Amino acid sequence: MKEWTLKTPKARWNLRITPVRIGMLALLVFSLLLIFARYYAGLGQWTNLSDQVPWGAWIGADMNVIALAGAGFSTAIITHIFHAEKYEPVSRRCLLLSFIGYVLVLLILIVEIGRWDNFWRPFVSPGVHSPMFEVYMCIVAYMVLQVIELIEVGAEKVSPKFKKKMQPIMQIVFIAACTVPLGHQASLGSLYLGMPAKLDPIWATQMMPWLFLLSSFFVGPCVAIVEYIWTNSRYNMKVDTEMLYGLSKISVVLMAVYFVMKGADLLMRGQLGNVFSFTLCGNMFLLEILLLCVVPIIIHFLPFGKTKGGLLVFGLSGMAGLVLTRLNVVFTGMSAHVASMGGSYFPSFMEIVSTLGLFCIAFLAYLWITENFPFFYGLPDDAAANKDVVNESESGFNQAVM
Repeated sequence: MKEWTLKTPKARWNLRITPVRIGMLALLVFSLLLIFARYYAGLGQWTNLSDQVPWGAWIGADMNVIALAGAGFSTAIITHIFHAEKYEPVSRRCLLLSFIGYVLVLLILIVEIGRWDNFWRPFVSPGVHSPMFEVYMCIVAYMVLQVIELIEVGAEKVSPKFKKKMQPIMQIVFIAACTVPLGHQASLGSLYLGMPAKLDPIWATQMMPWLFLLSSFFVGPCVAIVEYIWTNSRYNMKVDTEMLYGLSKISVVLMAVYFVMKGADLLMRGQLGNVFSFTLCGNMFLLEILLLCVVPIIIHFLPFGKTKGGLLVFGLSGMAGLVLTRLNVVFTGMSAHVASMGGSYFPSFMEIVSTLGLFCIAFLAYLWITENFPFFYGLPDDAAANKDVVNESESGFNQAVM
């Protein structure tokens, strides 16, 4: 088993300014102006949402971010529940990615719903029969648990003594943080069980909660692989392809299970003919399953799948397939019903720019946190193993564009 070295930045605080980051900050400021205008004028004046299409680009972004943020709980289960400690270098990063993702979801919801001041109402008026209530409570509980985990990580730099005091409760926190997300990942699929007449039968199935949960779990390692390769390559840290290939094995097994479950469900409901009917829904479903399962499985069993490039394609394909899966449910599967109601939808300029601006917040937050707190592990023979992760020399961080 490899001996990993935790890279703790020695610089007190660091905030790098690069042209790309300046561009993101400019987009962020512009998007905030549009968001204020949305609050002033309302949804109708600044979006293309309507009574026929009340859920648009923002809900699509929320569904995808929550699904991809499943990397946090899936890698935590693999690392802490099944004691596969060799994946610890990606587990800690995915914890941060997941937390930032959930914060991003809340920000998008604040813009979309426009009533952030009502956040407390589910606590005093619980809608226990609504899937949205379960989603809300699970997300709140999960974020509290993530904050505790991140406080422990931050204490490694700020107060090591406080970190030691937290150790007795951390096992309980880890177990709870691995369990709670199972509820809301599945419940997001349950939302669409209440509208079977509106959703195309290719996707409208009682299996949706299980399919949503399973897909978010096995794409978690895909997110971890892509983040690990991108970050390590940019910051001149060694990429452990053997470890990443082990993660891809876990994904492939569950991808195969998902593929069989989906195929069996379509067969039992008599929908295989619709899949191969060469309609928009059928073609989009085939593309979805191709990216989500078929391409990654094929890549995994090729020699290419053991290389850095192959693992990167594997991860990107799984992520793209998951994004398309959620977008197909939100948009493609609803398109025929929306058209029958005389409606249509394409996100407005304001919806697009405001969403990109909020994503900039998440990306900049990730960069600043990882450059100032101990989230990166490296192998002892890394070229930069004995250097500061962030310093004023010609280190990997200072050579990075972002």
